[in-house]
Amino acid sequence: MGAGSVGGKGKNVGRRTFLKGAGAIAAGAAALRPAFTIAGVGAQGANDRPGVGFIGTGGRCGSHMSIVHALQSQGKAQAVAVCDIYGPSLRNAAKRTGGKPYKHHQDLLADPNVDIVCIATPDRHHAPQAIDAVKAGKDVYVEKPLTHWTQFDLARELAELTARHKRIVQVGTQYMADEAYGQVLELIKQGIIGKPVHAQAGYFRRGDWGERMRIHNAKAKPGPDLDWEAFLGDAPKVPFSVSRFFQWRLYWDYAGGPSTDLLVHTYTPIFCMLGVEWPERVVGMGGKWQYDGLREVPDTFNMVIDYPGGPSVVLMNTLSNATGCQSFIRGTNGLLSFQGRRIVITPHKAKKPSHVIDSKGHGDTGKMWLNLLECVKTRQRPFSPVDVGAMVQAPLSMSILSYRESKVARFDTKAQKIIL
Repeated sequence: MGAGSVGGKGKNVGRRTFLKGAGAIAAGAAALRPAFTIAGVGAQGANDRPGVGFIGTGGRCGSHMSIVHALQSQGKAQAVAVCDIYGPSLRNAAKRTGGKPYKHHQDLLADPNVDIVCIATPDRHHAPQAIDAVKAGKDVYVEKPLTHWTQFDLARELAELTARHKRIVQVGTQYMADEAYGQVLELIKQGIIGKPVHAQAGYFRRGDWGERMRIHNAKAKPGPDLDWEAFLGDAPKVPFSVSRFFQWRLYWDYAGGPSTDLLVHTYTPIFCMLGVEWPERVVGMGGKWQYDGLREVPDTFNMVIDYPGGPSVVLMNTLSNATGCQSFIRGTNGLLSFQGRRIVITPHKAKKPSHVIDSKGHGDTGKMWLNLLECVKTRQRPFSPVDVGAMVQAPLSMSILSYRESKVARFDTKAQKIIL
């Protein structure tokens, strides 16, 4: 997700009404268990070398372009189109990939050569652009988080539309690139650690360089080469700012800080292994304890998520110190611990682990793409499906709302709404 990289015509999407998503998402969640790639709607004659279109061509998209370039050399995919509202980024991407350049994402979606859309724009554009792509009959790789923290309804809408239109949507939480999680889920369901009652995980690093992105052109201004209205989308209408455009992760209007940018990675696999669905209540806490200036989002952030009947999940973060914490799932009859690239299961009172399961691709974006291409052909569920992304988005959004309002956020499962 690059600096100020967006594709679109500046359409104000707003918070769309959504009425039928709960059933579709719940059905998708059930399909996730017990395996992470379950046969779906049947092959649809997918192209052996599908065309990939990139929407948002900044920093993060560079990694995706490199992966697709390698896949192209192997005859597995081909870059055919690029889209960005910032002219210099668009021209560089077109030169790098050979893809046809588009300023508006709707025009890229109308290109019949585009089979798969890679969305690497700022958070607020992920779900609206993915929704448009699904409606246009495209399969999708959409970067995390699935939506901006104010757009939970759009996460649900996207999940429902994906099921209705029978599309493949891979959410870019690359920690999910690991078949070991399905094996662990089965063991937990069989009672290997008893009832899961508590889990913990964290994401720690030193420095806020991830949010304080480089300003590529301090003299940039709105015009033919920079569509400020498209960048804003459904965000509050404010005057142009070079920092807001290039360093959007610093601002609440466009990003969610550690909750949706970092903790989403560590939590999504744990969420899947726990076999839970919608949260009951969430508390978010933290603050700007070190980095200030233009930064609005916290540099230290922690959350507690309670699920109905358990477990409680504690997620921890700071950008001031890179000392990590070990991740655990604690059960009534045993412990699951994450030790480096291994998942270790130890029953209560046992002298040694009963299971040691090696990671098989954790964090590998290239593997996420290989999985997506396979699922485009077979119509199986991808590693990181969109219905899971919607259920993960709920506590992430709730934690930010809790933090900002100093309230406990609750989730109404029947109405599929966040309540403060």
